[in-house]
Amino acid sequence: MIISISFVVVAFCIVMGTQMFQKYSTLRKLQEQESKLEKQYQEELELSQELKDQESYVKTDDYVEEMARKLGLLYPNEVIFKPEE
Repeated sequence: MIISISFVVVAFCIVMGTQMFQKYSTLRKLQEQESKLEKQYQEELELSQELKDQESYVKTDDYVEEMARKLGLLYPNEVIFKPEE
């Protein structure tokens, strides 16, 4: 009788130990995934802020003037002098 109870207890302990190990392994994987997702979330927040900053810059007169200069446009009373080659 004692041997069979001991066998059941040992088997129960083995099963519970195996289950605990599997759950711990799953927990570690989920924690790693959580940290990766948190890092990705922070990167996306930074990108979002950069895009908002760029959007507000695009709405300024400085941006319009910069783009006009790149296209070769001038103010009506402006003259560009180029050195001779």
